[in-house]
Amino acid sequence: MTNENDKYIKGIIDIGTNSCRLFIAEIMKTKEEINILNELVKEVEIVKLGEEVNKNHFLKEEAIERTIECLKKYKETADKYEVKELKAFATSATRDADNREEFLKKVRDLGIEIECISGEEEAKLNFLGNSLVFDERILVIDIGGGSTEFTLGKNNEIDFIKSIDIGAVRATEKFFSRDDYSKENIEKCKEWIKKNIEEIKKIRDEEFKVVGVAGTATTQISVKKEMKIYNSQQVHMSEISVKELEENLKLFISKNIEEREEIIGLEPKRADVIIAGTIILITILKELNRDKIVISESDNLTGAMIKEEENE
Repeated sequence: MTNENDKYIKGIIDIGTNSCRLFIAEIMKTKEEINILNELVKEVEIVKLGEEVNKNHFLKEEAIERTIECLKKYKETADKYEVKELKAFATSATRDADNREEFLKKVRDLGIEIECISGEEEAKLNFLGNSLVFDERILVIDIGGGSTEFTLGKNNEIDFIKSIDIGAVRATEKFFSRDDYSKENIEKCKEWIKKNIEEIKKIRDEEFKVVGVAGTATTQISVKKEMKIYNSQQVHMSEISVKELEENLKLFISKNIEEREEIIGLEPKRADVIIAGTIILITILKELNRDKIVISESDNLTGAMIKEEENE
């Protein structure tokens, strides 16, 4: 396989419910650990693989095709960088789909090694990515398209881990399918979130810093800072308060879908799910009695990059 103290290029692809992301880095592998030496490529594309999967438990043909097209481009990029090891993991939408094997086979046919990981494994990867960044005890929250992961711990020690089937796409399809953000629909959505995160409330009196990862969380900063071009370094380690999140939410709700696509700092293809994602984030923070959150760019891609493979 690889020698001790081996330096090589590794690629990781995260195939989520809403987006597909690529991370390529030069790494140094020793007997003890994997270190990232140089981050070479970070790309994201909104492919909406999980479109209506909540309703049908099926990945739609056109959604699979969109994702495969994106993965072909990622494979070309990986080849250009002479990636020695390219791994992909699929999350909530693929987990929920009855036809996931058909999709996984198409990905493997591209020459990409892929596995469908559990919500808990996803949470562990997020935590691993952030254990590089934070010394104190943290609760990492990853609001995805189909599920939200919570991981509490310090350094490499995890005390609490949970994956819950609430996500920005799932909530949008369930409560706001006609772009109808009436007070009644918003209240129904909040109640659904609260009911689903009952178990999370038991940790709210503990000491920890709340850390948010992934698109719903990072978007809050790019909108707050009105970033015409997304700047990962400016987003990483930024804080945002519940009050500021509520201001973002007000802005999103005040506009229809076409107008939302024009908001500076908001990726246009995220305009349809950002309201539900923001409601989820605010509701979680309020239920945890926290008034702010730190946003981190170190997430499950980073975690997967430095994760040691058990079988090697």
